[in-house]
Formats: sequence, structure tokens, C-alpha cells
Amino acid sequence: MNYTWYIAKLGLKDELNHEGTLLENSVVEIQWKRVARDTDGTEASYVGRTKLSARDVDEADFTQIASVTKEQAIQWVENNMSSYELNLINETLERKVERNRQRQVSPSWI
Repeated sequence: MNYTWYIAKLGLKDELNHEGTLLENSVVEIQWKRVARDTDGTEASYVGRTKLSARDVDEADFTQIASVTKEQAIQWVENNMSSYELNLINETLERKVERNRQRQVSPSWI
């Protein structure tokens, strides 16, 4: 099974950090989608949101919104998710892939 992250939206807010510095356009929410694709091409997706805060971010470590990369956003999502949570999402995706393999047909007598 191959897994891919997609970042749909970033929620922004001006937020004061622990130093009392206003960090403008801090990423406080990431809306994401994780897609599983099996070797036969069958796929399924799982959509979620990750809440973040810039309160504990030093001004020197703050990333301006224009510099935020897809890879960085994915890293923030993964860093805020336990391995247990990620495993649950992957297990859910595997079940969805199996369901998506099932084909539906209408019987001729309907």
C-alpha cells in the first residue's frame, strides 16, 4: 500500500508567542487528506484537520507563510500525530480500499 499526504488548506491567525512577539499569519490549522493506493490502483482517502499553535515558537524559528512548504506542513501534521493515530488512519484506509474493490451491479429484474 502506498500512502500520500495532500494539504488542502492552511488556517492562519496572528498569534502571540511565549516571548510576547506577535507572529503574523501563523499556521494554526492544517486541513489534509491522506490517500492510500494499492498496487492494483484501488485507492481510498481519509480527510482530517490538525490544530497548531505558535505560542511555543521562538521568533527566530518562525516560518513566514510565504516560506511554508508542502513538506513542512506534512511534517507539522506528522509531528502532531502519534504513531497510534497514524496506524488507525492507515488501517481505516486499508479497509476502505478493500470496500472500494467491491463492484456494484443492478440486477436485470429491477
